[in-house]
Amino acid sequence: MKNYFDRAMSYGNLRRALRKCCRDVRWKDSVVGYELHAPQNTHKLMKEIREGTYRISEYQRFVVLEPKRREIVATRIADRQVQMALCDGGLYEDITEHFIYDNCACQRGKGVDFALRRLKTHLLRYYRKYGADGWVLSGDVKQFFQSTEHSVAKDATRKRVEDTRAREMTFAVIDSFDGEVGIGLGSEISQLVELAVLDDMDHMIKERLWIRHYIRYMDDFILIHPDKEYLKTCREAIEKHLAGIGLELNRKTTIYPLRQGVKFLQWRYLLTETGKVVMRMNRKRLKLQRRRMRKIAEREKNGSVKPGTLNGSFQSWEANAKRGDAWKQRKRMYAAYRRMKGEIDNG
Repeated sequence: MKNYFDRAMSYGNLRRALRKCCRDVRWKDSVVGYELHAPQNTHKLMKEIREGTYRISEYQRFVVLEPKRREIVATRIADRQVQMALCDGGLYEDITEHFIYDNCACQRGKGVDFALRRLKTHLLRYYRKYGADGWVLSGDVKQFFQSTEHSVAKDATRKRVEDTRAREMTFAVIDSFDGEVGIGLGSEISQLVELAVLDDMDHMIKERLWIRHYIRYMDDFILIHPDKEYLKTCREAIEKHLAGIGLELNRKTTIYPLRQGVKFLQWRYLLTETGKVVMRMNRKRLKLQRRRMRKIAEREKNGSVKPGTLNGSFQSWEANAKRGDAWKQRKRMYAAYRRMKGEIDNG
């Protein structure tokens, strides 16, 4: 049996975890104040954990609207320190050890860029065997975080985590969210646990349904196969599995021809007759970005936001646009940005 809890909650590991937690968020007063007294705060935290008096603080809650409306449950800096230390101390390896390679979210060396590259790889491999014709099952779990039962999350944890105290700490994080249903988005441990909740589904799709071209990013997933009827069978199997853990697919889940292009993470992949994969940006996202930049430009012009906010918004959008074949869109957006920037500079 693995026993790493004491090592994970040692003073040295907690301090290393705090340095990681503070990275890129030192503009927050709460973070600066906590880090200013890092030795004392870390020692106090370690003592509370050892004496069994540590309790998770009340969460901060806010709503983000992009890419879709979601409630974020933000973890306090001390609790992030504990969770980071536990993950780095062994929990991460326990939970992710048997994940499939194409489970792409919230893991070391993985993320959006990894997921986009993997889907391109799958399409290229599919073309070499079947050509440009085929079918796509695009799935999405309805209200994934909000609908996950605590008992299901605990079962997924219990199956993967051997260290008793690490498991109990993970249970405490799960139970820190109100009620018996719903896991907050914004906690490192909760994201890992949610990945584990759908891990059995991943293995079913790969090992029982024998879908070679499958990829998942959190609760969004893609299956590619030459037989539409077989994908219908796959959908039924997935729905049955999800029903067994209290989840269901949302109404956006659909089966469509591969020639329409694969829609994934706000991108549209087109597989051409020659086997080339072209990545196009979502047109609605382009319109939304222009509107957003226009509003920011107006606010920057009247002084309600700090100078450079428009530039930051454009640079963030362009970094995403560079992931695909979006040269023309980038050129048009840059021209719009220059016009707005000129209006700000001219008063």
